[in-house]
Amino acid sequence: MSKIGIIVASSNNNQKLAVQIQDIATKLHYETEIINLVTYNLPLYSTVEEETNGIPESVLDLATKIMDLKAFIIIAPEYNGVMPPVLNNAMAWTSRATKNWRDAFNDKVLALATHSGGGGQKGLQAMRIMFQHLGANILAREILTNYEKGLNEDSAKSILENLVKLSNA
Repeated sequence: MSKIGIIVASSNNNQKLAVQIQDIATKLHYETEIINLVTYNLPLYSTVEEETNGIPESVLDLATKIMDLKAFIIIAPEYNGVMPPVLNNAMAWTSRATKNWRDAFNDKVLALATHSGGGGQKGLQAMRIMFQHLGANILAREILTNYEKGLNEDSAKSILENLVKLSNA
């Protein structure tokens, strides 16, 4: 069985959602690793930054962790109708830190989740577009929680089971 990476792009409610999902995975005897992109404190990606300072060690560490995983849940809040800058920035760096820009996610299985103070659907849609472009196989089912609607544990369990099944196929 492969480890599930739980990539989270927030230190607040989406981090709490990541822990809830990790707890469900643990009960199912699945190994997980939460990777919080906020803690990496990556510089803003630009070609000038890359050409001047090269790829930071923290990016190489992140890219290595991602490359070693076959299945992921990406958890990020919706910011201004799209994904948060920390997620977009981390994926820009990761795509530059691998031999081929799609290496980190190509043909890997991925689920999307959000805790949103707003609707959340636009953020999920933006993430879907980016990770499809990076070559990931994204589950149709998503996790969307907000202040009024908590995590449906049965739905999360089903998503985790599908990630494991598809990543081991």
